[in-house]
Amino acid sequence: MQGVFTQEELERYSLKFLCGLYKTTVGNLNQTAKGVDIFFKSVSPGAYERPSLGFEATNEIVVALVRQGLIEALDVGEIRLTSRGLEKCRQDCK
Repeated sequence: MQGVFTQEELERYSLKFLCGLYKTTVGNLNQTAKGVDIFFKSVSPGAYERPSLGFEATNEIVVALVRQGLIEALDVGEIRLTSRGLEKCRQDCK
């Protein structure tokens, strides 16, 4: 099944998303955030005009980052960094 993003876009937007989560939680592994809020703030503010696309894109990014072990999804909307994700953010987020 084709997702919202190409593989290259998914990698690029996943990093922006991860860095947005890092900034929002100030690197605190115990702090959670809403994935869709991170998407709209960090990846695509213009997606507010098409919220269903934003939710689908958020889901695709969250699934990819969970598979990589960089974030945990606690329930449908709440996510948080893992220690592996924190290390990646320290290396790659400005």
